[in-house]
Amino acid sequence: LFSNPLKDLKMNKTLLNDFTNTIQPLARRYDLSRLFDDLLTMVMCSYHQINIQSQLHQQDEANEARYLQTIGRYAKDELSSFAKLAALIQSNVLSAPYSDLLGEYFMQEISRGHHGQYFTPTPICEMMASMQIMDAEATGLRVADPACGSGRMLLCAAKLQPANFFYGADLSQTCAKMAVLNFFFNGLRGEVSWMNSLSNKWFGGWQINMNGLGIVSLESKEQSEIVLRLLESKAIQSSKSESNQQSPAQQLT
Repeated sequence: LFSNPLKDLKMNKTLLNDFTNTIQPLARRYDLSRLFDDLLTMVMCSYHQINIQSQLHQQDEANEARYLQTIGRYAKDELSSFAKLAALIQSNVLSAPYSDLLGEYFMQEISRGHHGQYFTPTPICEMMASMQIMDAEATGLRVADPACGSGRMLLCAAKLQPANFFYGADLSQTCAKMAVLNFFFNGLRGEVSWMNSLSNKWFGGWQINMNGLGIVSLESKEQSEIVLRLLESKAIQSSKSESNQQSPAQQLT
């Protein structure tokens, strides 16, 4: 079933080991969860759409302030380790496209099942993607995962047909950030929101590669296509529900 497009999804384990060995000395000095989250923030800020499209001749002020605040917690020699970690993330994408180095490291070293944070195994993601993307030739479709974790289900869907739009949401900000970087480095177009998909409570979000290459932080939920689509869907369901409710007299006729 998975012999053709999905067979190369396994990550480069050598790079995963290199990633672990590079971050470990820093983890002796800092809280690992905070350290990992700061790494994600630094990389996301570095690949802001304005930075890329202006070739660093222009800056987004809010993005630059976030970046400087994050790197300000570390010494210069420590920042060189962050640069190496970022390079390893990119190297993994080049050697094993659509694989999930970040999510694998997060599960093994940080969450360890805390709050049930075990991401769906890649073979299951492959199966579900194959069941949902029945026509691999169709393009421009919207593919969504309301509890995306690090985005590996969407990565498997993108492996089958990358010319679709991908939308992920997760209650964990760290997970949402991992998904953002997995989207960006693998060339997925779409959006990731940090939100509660059950209550539709939105905390933040990012558009990735939507109007050219790069990451853009969303400032409000009114900018989020995920939230707008959910509200639109609820409105349609509510309208249908009201139209189906008839008075007792009408029901008897």
